[in-house]
Amino acid sequence: MKKRFYLILAVLVLALALITPQLFAQYNRDVVVSTMHNNVRLLGEINSALNAKDFYTTGLRLMELAEGTYSLSQMAPPRGLQAEWTRIQREITAAAFRGIGACGEEDAAKVQAEIGKIVALRNEGHSKFR
Repeated sequence: MKKRFYLILAVLVLALALITPQLFAQYNRDVVVSTMHNNVRLLGEINSALNAKDFYTTGLRLMELAEGTYSLSQMAPPRGLQAEWTRIQREITAAAFRGIGACGEEDAAKVQAEIGKIVALRNEGHSKFR
């Protein structure tokens, strides 16, 4: 009876060890670096468009930033807690969406506040996962 119990326990532990990494996509440094560089470029374009009061382009670039950042939330972090990684990526995405809404209102101050949140969250992520 004990042998059967330990055999079943061993099989369950092995299955869990094999399944758990598959819950999140593997960390891919090249994809993360490419997305981060793209986000830096997008933030520059967002700020330029916002300074020109071009809310349409600002909203489009915020959507691009949200798409790239959300894709990272599906990935396992290189170190640290998955929950923190996911939270930061999703909060950046949510801030981008709020910024898009502010573009619809043509409220530059609200858009700028959301950009500030995006930058603060990015910095938090760098401090925890870089």
